[in-house]
Amino acid sequence: MPGAEILRTVSFFDQLDAGELDIVASAARRVRFPKGSIVFQEGDAGDFLLVIVKGRVKVTLLGETGQETIVNVLEPPALLGEVALLDDAPRSATVIAVEPTEFLQIARGPFLTLIARHPTIALRIMARLARSLRRATEQIRTLSMFDVHGRVLRSLLMVAQERGLTERSRMVIRPRPSVKELALMSGCTREAASRALKTLNTSGFVTELDGGITIEPRAIKKYLQPTLQNLTLPTSARPIGPVV
Repeated sequence: MPGAEILRTVSFFDQLDAGELDIVASAARRVRFPKGSIVFQEGDAGDFLLVIVKGRVKVTLLGETGQETIVNVLEPPALLGEVALLDDAPRSATVIAVEPTEFLQIARGPFLTLIARHPTIALRIMARLARSLRRATEQIRTLSMFDVHGRVLRSLLMVAQERGLTERSRMVIRPRPSVKELALMSGCTREAASRALKTLNTSGFVTELDGGITIEPRAIKKYLQPTLQNLTLPTSARPIGPVV
């Protein structure tokens, strides 16, 4: 798919005309990362943004002793890295490819020129910042106020907010996050996350699907806090990524 057509699938750029999309696409280049490779690290210079074309990445925070906390998992056509371009600050998280991943990389200069010409893009960035702050608040609430079952379920709900589908009154995630990913998001061991998933399944809070998982209405009612409900619930598979 040509660069301009890829950009058209990203909400930041979908209001640009063909000529403007071509200008941005001409300043972009495709980059590829194998599974397990670091796309960028916390503290790196924020001199480009990325649009995911193929594959999947995880956004993580790494502790001094190597412990990892997954902030988010992103897939096409998610955008990441734009805020570091605006404040000229280092990256605030580490991004790792969880499968072979291809990006469209846009340098800082062309992106800032685009914002100057289209203030609506700046407004969209502000909206993303607001969503990210709300999401961070919910992550703190999850880790500090819930037992392991609640933390695992709330992590699933946050994934559903980003890249799930709503079907009737249920939320469906495909592909399902791995047990390891859920453990790193929930601040528990893989064994504890696995046991929690089994309990949530047998008690009717979640239902396993072929390659996915469904969060049932009773789980949404019990664990989706009002502040989390203020975020945009997904009606399609279009992800809303974090800012890094």
